[in-house]
Amino acid sequence: MNLTFKGFLRAYCRELSGLSTDNLRKLLQAVLDDAPAASEVVMAFAAAQGKEGYLAELARNTRLEAEYARAAREIEGAGGIEPYVQSEAAPERYRKVWLAYRAKREAVVNDRRVVALMGEKLRVLMEEKNVTVYRLCKELGLNKGNVYAFLHKGDASKVSRRTARRILNYVEAL
Repeated sequence: MNLTFKGFLRAYCRELSGLSTDNLRKLLQAVLDDAPAASEVVMAFAAAQGKEGYLAELARNTRLEAEYARAAREIEGAGGIEPYVQSEAAPERYRKVWLAYRAKREAVVNDRRVVALMGEKLRVLMEEKNVTVYRLCKELGLNKGNVYAFLHKGDASKVSRRTARRILNYVEAL
């Protein structure tokens, strides 16, 4: 998955604020009204666009004025949002934004690792129980080419974790 930090922040802002917009004024208003959990994400999103100072200015005379002004200075001093959220100088709530991004970005890799491990177990079980790919596909209604590539070529991208789990449960039940 080729997920950029800015793209992640855009989606995360939308999720936390409940708005389908990139408008910083509207996102700030959502944070002030009913989405305080989006506070750090909105600042990070603004900084990813080079607009941390603009957001700090928008927050003037609100409860976020001091926090956003401080964050804007620190982000600028760190050389951008990515170095800032990865540094020890950033408050934990800003570092958690980076950790959430990494978890999302690495989810596909981790999922494929689990599917590959299931594939190894399946190959052993299928040999023990004398089950063929044809039988699996016929019984479970699966694409034979994808299952063959998964089991015999080791291509974990050919089946989802859910499908691998279905196959494993079927073979174990025999």
